[in-house]
Amino acid sequence: MNTDLLRTFLEVAKTRHFGHAADNLYLTQSAVSSRVKQLESMIGAPVFTRQRNNILLTTAGERLLPHAENLLASWQLAVQEVGVPAKKNAQLSLGGTSNLWDTFLQSLLPKLSIKFPNLYMRTEINTSQHLVRSLLGGRVDIFASLDPPANNDFEAEVIGDLELIMVCNHPSIQIDDVPVLGHVFVDWGTAFNLQQARLFTEPVAPILHTGQSRIALEFILSHRGAAYLPRALVQPYLDDGNLFQISGSLEVEQQVYAVYLKGADSSLSLGPVINFLKARDIKPETALAPIEDEF
Repeated sequence: MNTDLLRTFLEVAKTRHFGHAADNLYLTQSAVSSRVKQLESMIGAPVFTRQRNNILLTTAGERLLPHAENLLASWQLAVQEVGVPAKKNAQLSLGGTSNLWDTFLQSLLPKLSIKFPNLYMRTEINTSQHLVRSLLGGRVDIFASLDPPANNDFEAEVIGDLELIMVCNHPSIQIDDVPVLGHVFVDWGTAFNLQQARLFTEPVAPILHTGQSRIALEFILSHRGAAYLPRALVQPYLDDGNLFQISGSLEVEQQVYAVYLKGADSSLSLGPVINFLKARDIKPETALAPIEDEF
């Protein structure tokens, strides 16, 4: 299989546009179309329906998508394993959603590097659904999640927590004032999202719906609205009077889980890393400071 064909297929599937895929791959649009046609000829079925300004995956394309991701990831891992310096004798692929990288996981990588000096690390930032596929496909060893998936092949351990509080950029705002001020809905996992939906007596359409806490923070600071955000992220703005906690709103402790394949915690390579994570009781750190290292 020509990996360039799979890479092109995935880029078109992601952008839903031949021209945009061509730009991202530094190819001409005709080259992208040619590669897709070659791929379709090889598998014997069309992978896209081509309508003006509307490129969609066919049923065959939908079925090919996870296989293409796994094949490319396996090839990339193989190349990396062969090219890993001799002193780096262990590898870790760590995944997480963008929210958790922003406010929870970013401080973890230096600590892992110091604790395991021979560890070669890779990261993947993606949706929970994609991370589940990555774990099953071997592209990710461990991923952090607010909602551990119900899968008999997985194990999940609490490794820390996030303290979420509701804030806005106006003082003296009550929870009942939020529908008028504007609700900024931040995705903090299914369980907490259900709680957010019950915040108000009447359904309230959010003025912004986002999966990234920093986008919500910047929107509130520069415009308006109220959102649940990690205390560690907003505390400096609370201290200087640019943000205010909503009176009458709940403070929520959201547990964060490390998800991995069953048995991985007893393996020689991943076991020490998983046990290290379980013992850390990780707390959010949004302002990184230098830590001692031996070089």
